[in-house]
Amino acid sequence: MTLPSQSANGGWRAGWWALLLGALALLGAVVLILHPPDMLLASPFAREARAPSVSASPAVFGRSGQVRVQMVLPNERFDFPLEVRGDPGGLGYAWVRAQDSAVVTPSQPLAGASVVAPGFSGFYRLEVEAESGRRLIDSILVAVMVPYANKIGQSLNGYRIGNYRSGIDGDAPPPPRGFVEVTPEAAELAVSRHMRLSDFITHDEQQDRWPKYVALDARVLDKVELVISYVGAFRGGRDQRVSVNVHSGFRSPVHNQRVPRAARDSRHQYGDAADLAIDADGDGRVTWRDGMLVSLQVEQVERDFPQYVGGLGLYGNQNGVPYVHIDVRGKRVRWKG
Repeated sequence: MTLPSQSANGGWRAGWWALLLGALALLGAVVLILHPPDMLLASPFAREARAPSVSASPAVFGRSGQVRVQMVLPNERFDFPLEVRGDPGGLGYAWVRAQDSAVVTPSQPLAGASVVAPGFSGFYRLEVEAESGRRLIDSILVAVMVPYANKIGQSLNGYRIGNYRSGIDGDAPPPPRGFVEVTPEAAELAVSRHMRLSDFITHDEQQDRWPKYVALDARVLDKVELVISYVGAFRGGRDQRVSVNVHSGFRSPVHNQRVPRAARDSRHQYGDAADLAIDADGDGRVTWRDGMLVSLQVEQVERDFPQYVGGLGLYGNQNGVPYVHIDVRGKRVRWKG
C-alpha cells in the first residue's frame, strides 16, 4: 500500500476545512433569512413612520384632574389638548360616536389643540389618525349640546323647560348656551370621578319622558371634585372613600318655581350649581359637622382657584340631613337655609 505524501495530506485537510466553512456560511445565511435582526428590517425612516403615542393632556380633565366630559355646541371650534410623543406631523382626527364606536365625521388635519365638534348633538370620542394606525382617546367624552335656540316656547323636543328671566329682566344672567340631551342609556355616563349625568337631571314630574335635557357647566364639576379632594386630604388622602350624594343638579326654570325656598334666579337653572350631601369625616353619617367641614374646604378651594369663586349655602332637609350648595357664579355669596 502506498501512503499519501505530506503535500497530498495537507490538501485533503484544507479541502475539508473549506467545506466546513462553506456549510457554516450557508447555515448563517439561512438563519438571517428566517430571523433577520431588527436593524436589517428597519429602513432609515422606519422610526418616523411609527404611529406616535397620543393621549389627552391633563388640562382636559380640569384643575382637579377628575372631569370626564367637555360640553360644546355643534360645529364649534374648541381646544382639546393632546400629548403627542413622536412625530406629530401628518396627524388627523375624526369623531367616533360613544355608544357604538361608529365614525361620524370625515378625517380632518390635526394642527395644535384646536378641533371642530361634530355637527349633531350626542356623545363622542376623539380618534387620532396616522398613516400607520389610529388611536381612540377614550378617557374623556365630548357632549355636543342642543343649542338653546332650538327651544320652542317653554319646551325642547317635547320636554318642558320653561322660560329664563334673561328674556324678561335685563339684569338676569344669560340663559345656558345649550342643553345636553339625555337618553336612559346616557344617564349613567360618568361626567366626573364622583358624579354621573343622572345626578343633574331635574327632579320633576317628567320622569317618564325621554330624552331629557340638562344644562351643565363643566366648571362646577371641577370645583366639586376639588372640594372632594380637599376633604380627602383632610382625612389623610382617602378621597376615594368620600361618600357623595348629589341632592340637586340642574333645575329647569319651570320646576325651580315649585321648589320651596328656591331663589328666583337660582344658579341650578343655569347648570353651574349642585347641592351635595358629603360624609366629610368618614363616620358613615352626614351631619352638620360634615356640612361645616365641606364649607371650610369650599373656602379653601376658592382661595386656591379664584376662577371658581361662587355661592356657598348650608341647608338641612326635611329628614334633618344637611347638604351644601356649591356654584361657580363668579362672585362670592354665602348663606344658610
